[in-house]
Amino acid sequence: MSNSRKVTDPNASGKSGFLWGLVALLVIVAVVIGYIIWNGQSAKTDELADRAVDVNLDMQYEDHSVVLKSANTKDDAPVVDLYEDFSCPHCAELAVASDEKMAQAIEDGKMVVHIRTLNFMDGEDDPEKLDGYSTQAATAARALAEDGDVHAYWNLRKVLLEDQQDVARQWGAEEMADAAKAFDASGDAVDKIKGMDLSTGQEFAAANYHKLEKDSGSVSSPRIFVDGEELELTSDLGAWVDQVAK
Repeated sequence: MSNSRKVTDPNASGKSGFLWGLVALLVIVAVVIGYIIWNGQSAKTDELADRAVDVNLDMQYEDHSVVLKSANTKDDAPVVDLYEDFSCPHCAELAVASDEKMAQAIEDGKMVVHIRTLNFMDGEDDPEKLDGYSTQAATAARALAEDGDVHAYWNLRKVLLEDQQDVARQWGAEEMADAAKAFDASGDAVDKIKGMDLSTGQEFAAANYHKLEKDSGSVSSPRIFVDGEELELTSDLGAWVDQVAK
């Protein structure tokens, strides 16, 4: 009777141990990366919350605009239509220069402001069909405006404009929803932003596009109208508030 012999690889156990070690290392790396991402997101949310400002304003979504006024609004207060696009660098400059003064003038009852968001900087197509960053930001802004949350709306708009160079073309629904949550937006509004029905932003921006085109013959931003008459902006971008809120 012949004896059967098996030839075994003397390195087999070593290879098996190496593979298990590699798997363990990959798991550890994945956990570390996940923690870094989570920690970064948490820090970012905390940073946004710390930057939030309080505004004592009344807000409603009306006629495809975000209407800002206060309990102190005078009967003869001028009505301002402010056209802006979240991708427009000059709109960002205007916001940085005048938003604080504008909010104070509204609170003091010296003006009513209709913020009319545009999305024409997403491209040359019909504004009802655009789906880029401006349209996404308009969708998020409308969700908060319709929810009646002036704190979340004002602060999200503030971040989207003031941090435009960092967030434009980089943020999407998830990041905007996280920012809204950091500003204590309602769960329904946050979910609406995450779900992002772009048709609501398209409708919002397109209505303002057509109104501006009808009223002035062209579309650009930023544009300011006071009681229906266009106000020319100067190099001193904050001066328009003093000019209107007399």
